[in-house]
Amino acid sequence: MNSLLLVLALLYAVLAVCVWRFWRRYAAEHYPLRTELMALVPILLLHTSVVWLPVLHERTLAIGFGDALTVVAWLMVLLYWCGSFFYPLKGLQLLLYPCAALSMLLAAVWPGQHMGYSVHNLPFMLHISAALLAYGLFGITTLLAVLMLVLNRQLHRRKMSAMMVSLPPLLSIEKLMFQGLWAGFALLTVAVVSGTFFAEAVFGQAAALTHKTVFGVISWLIYAVILFKHHTQAWRGKKAAQWMLVAFACLMLAYIGSKFVLEIVLQRMV
Repeated sequence: MNSLLLVLALLYAVLAVCVWRFWRRYAAEHYPLRTELMALVPILLLHTSVVWLPVLHERTLAIGFGDALTVVAWLMVLLYWCGSFFYPLKGLQLLLYPCAALSMLLAAVWPGQHMGYSVHNLPFMLHISAALLAYGLFGITTLLAVLMLVLNRQLHRRKMSAMMVSLPPLLSIEKLMFQGLWAGFALLTVAVVSGTFFAEAVFGQAAALTHKTVFGVISWLIYAVILFKHHTQAWRGKKAAQWMLVAFACLMLAYIGSKFVLEIVLQRMV
């Protein structure tokens, strides 16, 4: 499995280099999105097999540090591939492919220690599916927030680089960011509620005040405030994008961060 993760890391890295080289040289010309999406198909299929074949074979879902990174990266790439047919996601690949390559490399180097959960445990599957989908959506919205901040900085300097000129308009990126935020927030709400108030049905034990719970609730509260401010006070632009980064950092600390500490640093099986 580690060798396949390294292959995926290499493939995503090669794709990232190709996209960046094209963007720097021919940013003003028509970007060959169809060619890119076609090249992504075999990589995405390999990534899909890495995620799902162990689940189908063993009928268990292992969500350790490396597994979580692999699944979240897969969801982000899949969301990008599907979304590219319906939304103006041009420019997102500049950040997405390097992130995917880094995630695969970290998953290969530090797979972690973990226990498998039966796929027949429906409460757990509902909880973890909502949580991972929320991670994937928030990962995409966070990359959009980064693009917003970069574009906003360039606009205020009144000096747009050739790479930035080809990006979608700032308002289009912002609209997509909030659409993804609403969907991710709904999924995160399901994950937080099921993991906190129905912990015995999901995990077989009562909820405990752990780092995962605390940071998960904090991230949920920050996302809730962003949406509330956006709806009531038209909160947008640089401030909203910055708080998106803070919320995602808390979300990362809630699950993947705690997994890294417990499984990699402390060598505990969770």
